[in-house]
Amino acid sequence: MTGFLHLPFLFTLASKAWHIVWTRKRETRLARRHLYNIEKQNGGKFPADLFQKIAVSYGIYVPVVVEGFCKLHARKLLPIEKKRFMYYFICSSLFDYFVDEVHMPFDKMQHLAFYPESTLPASFEETVFLEAHQWLLQQVNDREGYIHCSKELFLAQQQSALQFQKNIPASAVLDITFRKGGYAVQLGSYYIEDEVPQIERQIWFQLGVLIQLINDLFDVWKDAPQEIRSSVLAVQDIRRYAEIFEHQVEILWQFIEQHPAAPITKQDFLFHIAGTLSFGYIAIHQLSQLQGGKPHLPPYAIAHRKDWII
Repeated sequence: MTGFLHLPFLFTLASKAWHIVWTRKRETRLARRHLYNIEKQNGGKFPADLFQKIAVSYGIYVPVVVEGFCKLHARKLLPIEKKRFMYYFICSSLFDYFVDEVHMPFDKMQHLAFYPESTLPASFEETVFLEAHQWLLQQVNDREGYIHCSKELFLAQQQSALQFQKNIPASAVLDITFRKGGYAVQLGSYYIEDEVPQIERQIWFQLGVLIQLINDLFDVWKDAPQEIRSSVLAVQDIRRYAEIFEHQVEILWQFIEQHPAAPITKQDFLFHIAGTLSFGYIAIHQLSQLQGGKPHLPPYAIAHRKDWII
């Protein structure tokens, strides 16, 4: 009898999973077509891996994150909102490209990001970044708030370079992690067409905190050999990390409870984001088995890299 009671839940879960897979493929194709048009208009080419990163990131983010927040407004995602998020991933992916591949100094990055009108682009990538960034500035629902959020994100990204220092305390790493993930996702609240209450912006931020913690869990195998003090490697004890994660989930629930949307609408939103949060619990469970009864995670060894891959 219990099995029959679970059938509606399993059916809903399966249909949502299928919707995400189907939407991801559709939106990724849409992003690729748009990127091809940008290349044609500007007479240049994105590096192949950058092109793929923009398209795939956008394709995943729309059904997993953005559509969930549209549920809080009981509506579907609008075409103009899709375009804004596509441009967001153009800007964010190019930012990472400038920092990681071009090794652009942060003072030049700051000028490119916050003084675009007085910046002369020196490459195809800089031209596209400036065009996308300036277009988004004209589209946001709160320009002043958007600029403040962008500056806070830039500061957190700049400070993330401190995570290469072996002696940086775990508290400092967590602070950077929370702000970097939180502000990166909160930017999305400024691309929504509706009026966004402050509590909803806090929900965007808090979901970003959790997404960043989940990313760190899945990226340990890449961060450890580069000696990056991610949140997982700074905390070291996965049981303590689970407590931190659960506390951040509780904060998210409290914010959602305060949202003025109808209870059934908030329930639909909760169900939508539950799949994302479940990845965190899966990773914590696997790393807990790796740690076993010891007080800390074992030292990372390249020979056992597969044990760290979630």
